[in-house]
Amino acid sequence: MMDSNFNEFIPNSALIKNECKNSNETEAEAEANEADQVINIFDKTSVTKAIDAETNRNRIMILRDLLKESDHKPLAMFNSDIISKLENLAEKFGNFNEVIARVKSTLCLSGLEDPKTLYIPPLLLTGPPGVGKTRFISELAAVLGTDFFSLDFASVSSSFVVAGGYSSWMDSKPGFVSKSIRKSTYANPIFMLDEIDKVTTDSRHNPLGPMYGLLERHTAKHFVDEYLEIPFDVSFVIWIASANYPEQIPEPIRSRMIEIAIHPPTTAQARAIICSIYDELLNMNAWGKHFATKLDKKVIDKLSTLSPRLVRIQLENALANAVQRSPANKRPIVVIPKDVTIASNRTKSRGIGFMANI
Repeated sequence: MMDSNFNEFIPNSALIKNECKNSNETEAEAEANEADQVINIFDKTSVTKAIDAETNRNRIMILRDLLKESDHKPLAMFNSDIISKLENLAEKFGNFNEVIARVKSTLCLSGLEDPKTLYIPPLLLTGPPGVGKTRFISELAAVLGTDFFSLDFASVSSSFVVAGGYSSWMDSKPGFVSKSIRKSTYANPIFMLDEIDKVTTDSRHNPLGPMYGLLERHTAKHFVDEYLEIPFDVSFVIWIASANYPEQIPEPIRSRMIEIAIHPPTTAQARAIICSIYDELLNMNAWGKHFATKLDKKVIDKLSTLSPRLVRIQLENALANAVQRSPANKRPIVVIPKDVTIASNRTKSRGIGFMANI
């Protein structure tokens, strides 16, 4: 649950900058520091023993694949550049300022001593649908310089999806946690638990069952995938969950995370979000170079009644409409208000502005 005295312990951005400057290091020191920060994710000796004792051909093949992989991974490290990147992120996601402040303060504490390991305690972001929670977490991972993996709990009906199924059962396989940590470049990626409040519970194979141990660092250090039956150290994983209705989350799970409410953005924040989505669409696609770098203010006004989720959809459609409308030899292509075609019945039925419940 969120600490009622949270704001008393969050320094302002200027203070954070000054404190973090004290933790600056030379490039050579940083490289040496990072080189030493390697975590053993699993023990190859245990894998070899499991292969020798196994008769199931499918499991033997999967264990052999595991044996070929590196048993250790580096930790993504904190550096002072991350603070300025977080401030840029705050400009794009104004309604996530409280989350960013919490991340800043945690990282600045990490930066006081070597090793400057990148770690954030489990977070639970709550709020109405469509306010940008998933997109924010993905961009946060990019800012922190680590990997990002997401599990949609709305479609999870069993603990097997999270922690693997028993190898003796037909069609069993390793779970999300072990597969993701194996794919990750780092030992401390972000694992997003999307819509954790929508999980379908089963008294025998509760999907949230593995989370009781995974959200505690001392038990996450010895996480065992039920299929592989090999311990993994996932104690450095950064867990961030999202929920629309946090009261539906079991209290023991909810209490293991720092809860932060995400509110719909203000008008000014909404305009900044629209511009950032437009910039993102242009930068992510090769065709983006053909369009004007700035979005027309009247287009922004027309889109400001939509949630971030719908803004992206409408902008993609508007960009396509602009291409069809513009002469072939005219560059840059400028999106104008009539390129934005919003169905009036949809906006009315969904509510007003970013409060739309989609």
